[in-house]
Amino acid sequence: METVDLTEVQWDHNLTSYTSGGAYLKATIEVDGEKRYLKLSNYDDERGFIGLESIYEYLASKLGQLLGLDVLDSGILKARISHNGREHLVFIQQTHDFLLPGTSKTPFERLYVADRLEGETRLAFLRRSGFSERTDEMLLFDYLIYNRDRHCNNLEFLKGTSGSGGLFLAPLFDNGVSFFAPFADRRDEIESFDLLSNKITNSDFGTRYLEDNLGLIEAPERALALLAHNSLTEATLAKTLFSAFDDDEAFPGWHRAKALELIIKRMHRAQTILNNR
Repeated sequence: METVDLTEVQWDHNLTSYTSGGAYLKATIEVDGEKRYLKLSNYDDERGFIGLESIYEYLASKLGQLLGLDVLDSGILKARISHNGREHLVFIQQTHDFLLPGTSKTPFERLYVADRLEGETRLAFLRRSGFSERTDEMLLFDYLIYNRDRHCNNLEFLKGTSGSGGLFLAPLFDNGVSFFAPFADRRDEIESFDLLSNKITNSDFGTRYLEDNLGLIEAPERALALLAHNSLTEATLAKTLFSAFDDDEAFPGWHRAKALELIIKRMHRAQTILNNR
């Protein structure tokens, strides 16, 4: 992968792009007259950039596209950057703005607080708003990538002239706290991780256990059809997810193999659970 020089770019935790500010450094650049949003992985003042969230964002995006889901299209850059007086060689998530002309965005939580019925959960509100199919897709997708961070600020409504009464959902974004994100660059913990574990996660939709959320899918037959798509073979998955990385040290073969194993095992587990509904 070609290395891009971005040492003149300024990074900010609080930059707002398709979502609110957060824990990861962000920036914008112009490419052929179009604004692109950049987001880095987890940063440690002593060790530098130790996370791989930007890579996991990329993997999640490509997997979601293979499944036919509406996910934010993420690219990946390898770049030299400057931060805190040091140069770093990093992988960066690169995205376009999904806000089309004539549309505006509203955080999920704002609309939920304003329009919910008494006692209505966020999951029920999402379904009542006309998005049961997208809700099922989100529950399945988050299980497959082991997403630990589907909080209400990681979902947005868009308002415009299309969708359900002029209201529709933004593509699924902020998917980087997934795969092995909690372990940063610690190979021993990644390689020993139980890929089918059902640990508690940060989720405002359904339960806080990803496997339990598969039981909340209203149309299991459709979820099974998504998982049966012929693009989800091991060979196609490996080619689609990893071809951009060549032999880069930051995402070596052992790590790719573990990520692929996670997806395949969780696909099979999801099929078993959904078939037994």
